[in-house]
Amino acid sequence: MRTEIIAAGIIVATAIVGVRYMDVKTEIANDEPLSLAAVSATPAAAPAPSRWDREVRIIASRDHQFYVDADVNRRSANFLVDTGASYVALRETDARDAGIYTTWADYTYPVRTANGETKAAFVTLDEMEINGIRVEGVKAFILPDDQLAINLLGMSFLSRLESVEARSGELVLRG
Repeated sequence: MRTEIIAAGIIVATAIVGVRYMDVKTEIANDEPLSLAAVSATPAAAPAPSRWDREVRIIASRDHQFYVDADVNRRSANFLVDTGASYVALRETDARDAGIYTTWADYTYPVRTANGETKAAFVTLDEMEINGIRVEGVKAFILPDDQLAINLLGMSFLSRLESVEARSGELVLRG
């Protein structure tokens, strides 16, 4: 178990560095499919001893995944923390609840999900917040509800935090 936690920490750190590098160097290409690889615990917020304002601890659920409630444009939605997802991915109904409206013509970006390949709409969210950790201008994909079982909290949000660390059955977000 200890080895798995250390490996998960290394993967998260590598993913954060990779996404930050990719954001600087590239824009999304219409013709190349992006991966949205396919966690219920209540996070508890505690002050972090750093220049950042918040630390959120998310306890692993029975299925060893990390689930979190996040506000998207000040509207609550459930998310699975997915460090393998390059971007935040929202179900169409949750996007509408957050005031994000798409049309069929917006679904032009090919993506791969657990349900196969589909098309998604690319948007920039005004803001996302998890227990006081707030990030503005988060890049995200909107997918049809039948293509995405749960919203994914991907690296377009996670990479903007000070740190993301998995340890002892919990995920610690600092931001």
